[in-house]
Amino acid sequence: MKKKRGVIAGVIFLLVFVTSLWALDAIQTQPSTDGSFELSLIRASVRGDVLTFQVAIKNTSSQRLRYTFFFRDVYYTDGKAKKKYYALKDSKGLYIAGPAYDHNAGGSFNMWLKPNGKALFWIKFPAPAEDVEEVDFYVPGALPFEGIKIKVKR
Repeated sequence: MKKKRGVIAGVIFLLVFVTSLWALDAIQTQPSTDGSFELSLIRASVRGDVLTFQVAIKNTSSQRLRYTFFFRDVYYTDGKAKKKYYALKDSKGLYIAGPAYDHNAGGSFNMWLKPNGKALFWIKFPAPAEDVEEVDFYVPGALPFEGIKIKVKR
């Protein structure tokens, strides 16, 4: 009986946690270039020397569609220093991002979404210099997220 209560409590916790992720206010929302998806940047945070982005993807069409891209094609720019940053890789050459569909070319995001279906992905980058206050973030197939405010603390 105790084991059953623990499982039920775990399921309830998971549902509350996942539901709260969808309820987060977006920092910025952009449409996909084909108008079938909406991407919402829900977090851009710096910890130490690492900048992490978290993005929610929503299928805004009336049909089941796939959103796919290689993590190697995601980047951000620092307009102040005129620099472009690519995602961090681990010791095996895989991008530090997820969920990863496969390991081809360092990993990719590949998810089928039903109408109004949602998915999340996250990706880690080297942090910019401490004096950088905003960056632009690019995800393949979507309009750019521009002027994203960040605070670099080391």
